[in-house]
Amino acid sequence: MKKIGIVICNYNKKDYVLNCIQSVLESKNQDFDLYVADNASTDGSVEAIQEQYKDRVRILTNPENLGGSGGFNLGIRKVLEEGYEYLCCLDNDILVDENAIGALADYLDKHPDTGVCGSIVYHIDYPEYVQQYGLDLDFQHFTAITHYADYLDDGNIPEVNECDTVATCSVMLRTQFIKETDIGIMPEDNFIYWDDMEWCYRFKLAGYKVVTIRDSVVLHKMGSNTRPANTFINYYMWRNRIHFFMKYTPKEKLDQMSYCILSSVFDALYESMYREEHNIMQTISYAYHDAIRDVRGKAADYKIMENDASDERFQLYLQGKETYYLEECQEVDSEEMQSFIETLNPQIKRIREAKNADVKVTLCPYVMQCKKEDGNEGNQIMLDAEKNVILDDNDWEAVEHYTFAKSLFIYMNQGAFLDATKSLREKK
Repeated sequence: MKKIGIVICNYNKKDYVLNCIQSVLESKNQDFDLYVADNASTDGSVEAIQEQYKDRVRILTNPENLGGSGGFNLGIRKVLEEGYEYLCCLDNDILVDENAIGALADYLDKHPDTGVCGSIVYHIDYPEYVQQYGLDLDFQHFTAITHYADYLDDGNIPEVNECDTVATCSVMLRTQFIKETDIGIMPEDNFIYWDDMEWCYRFKLAGYKVVTIRDSVVLHKMGSNTRPANTFINYYMWRNRIHFFMKYTPKEKLDQMSYCILSSVFDALYESMYREEHNIMQTISYAYHDAIRDVRGKAADYKIMENDASDERFQLYLQGKETYYLEECQEVDSEEMQSFIETLNPQIKRIREAKNADVKVTLCPYVMQCKKEDGNEGNQIMLDAEKNVILDDNDWEAVEHYTFAKSLFIYMNQGAFLDATKSLREKK
């Protein structure tokens, strides 16, 4: 019997999954069986795989799209049932180096205390830049920190990186630890996002090491820079992040967690209102309330809306302007902001003299923390790292109300949030 069961989760990415399969089959280590868990694709993925690879790939199909976790779990159950020593999970938009699979297995062979071993992941379009090399879970700010995100590989990345968790775009796990503990399979009620991070974190909580290794190299597409068509990501990212920290925050940090999470939710809602992105604001509200009510699984259709994120207001402001001056800020990438401004108005030019500019743009870390004296000239605007902008007196009025409104929001919601957290933890 082969040592490794590899599972690729696929949904409507025929071309990507075919390329992924081909890269896996070209691996130097051939001690594996390859499964594709398909989430009821409608783009001909299954037929194309069958035609091109026949019995070299074993296809498992879900009757409907069950999300990333539901797709992976279809394959994970099969791998556990068949008795493979190692389970390898791959996203369908991954390309693996010929040594990637073998390096993961070799590391687990030599380190019996390690439960999870992930690859170093590079951007497929910019292969000299790291996309991620493991993640830590920050129980101070209650978010995930990606190691080496968008880092230009200069040769100084460690060979082994011990971390809290690993995304399942390319990871190998020891099946014995899944079977002999209560780690279980991927949390399917997430549907997508944070499911893989929670799953791998359970290995660490069970006392096993979680690492990423530089010898296992993969390339990952991971979406694009185009704006998503709907608020799908907003909903699942917010709901599952909140739910995760409600479950796993140490008891002595629950007050701090509730304050930080509510602060983050308020900021997202207030910014969406400020930018007139009403669908995004409504989706985040649904996500927050579903998290505290322990509503799981696939979201109701009405909670995922058309993405109304827009920079149109700033774009209209820049129309007809010929020059701008950019007052830089250490905390903000001025080159990125210059590109942003000139994308909105390709005719506008940056100049070095503020007094001669049609527009003076002052960069700041966060517009909601600005004071009106920071931008008191008629042609001066404030722009932050998240591309929020202060253009006029109405904007300044909203900024001035921010601190009071935030305090009121937290005061109104913290008790109920902590009660919901307590109930969730007792239930789980």
